[in-house]
Amino acid sequence: MEAVSMEQAIKIYLDNRAKTDSLFAETYKKANKSIKECCKYIYSQAKKLAKGGNAVGVDDATVYGWAVHYYDEDNIKVKDMKERVEVVAPTTVQEPVVQEPVKEEKPVKQKSARKKTKQELQKIFDSRQLSLFDM
Repeated sequence: MEAVSMEQAIKIYLDNRAKTDSLFAETYKKANKSIKECCKYIYSQAKKLAKGGNAVGVDDATVYGWAVHYYDEDNIKVKDMKERVEVVAPTTVQEPVVQEPVKEEKPVKQKSARKKTKQELQKIFDSRQLSLFDM
């Protein structure tokens, strides 16, 4: 599998989104926006999420949501950030994964339910017993 930079992964996602979403395609063309700045915005959002920590894991949907938000909003100011990022390429870039055949597992035998004692059965019977006076 070929390594993909964060900028490349974000660009691929946004390019594909612009092809299928005409509204986003227009905001994606903004001259004052760039993939580099978009990634800096994503870094800053992840840094906030880490709350001063050194690392944070963020799911793809959240990261791509931040990228779209960056292009949607005109008033986002981005500071220079130097961060190390590890990226898993979107499925459109990755090679197909060959799955190994699944081994059949033997069914697990479940223990039978504990038998109720005579006292427990009597309580159940008594609680269900109708009285002529209850009618």
